[in-house]
Amino acid sequence: MTFSQLEQIFSYDLQGSYCIEILFCVHGMPDYQDSWMGKTPNRNDPAKDVYWFGLVEDGSQAYDYDSFSAFAFAPVFHGETLRDVCDRIELIEIDGLDPKERLGFYGIE
Repeated sequence: MTFSQLEQIFSYDLQGSYCIEILFCVHGMPDYQDSWMGKTPNRNDPAKDVYWFGLVEDGSQAYDYDSFSAFAFAPVFHGETLRDVCDRIELIEIDGLDPKERLGFYGIE
């Protein structure tokens, strides 16, 4: 997965009612083998979006951000950022579907 592809996915306009949910793992990081990231409309202001991570099952590493930049450059992977680890990310599901089926929806071939 390239950083540019992640940017493309997360640039999708949710129109105040859709969400993006990605199940992924990070190769070489045993703690992040069943992790989630996504984008949802802000409940308090549907014109804004929330970018989020749910990195471990117990919820102790769940983080919300109000911009893609803050989300992408937060050092949440043992001091590394999403941009740092994106080349080690394997997508398992996107929006509950096989990544190969869903990437085209976001304009990624």
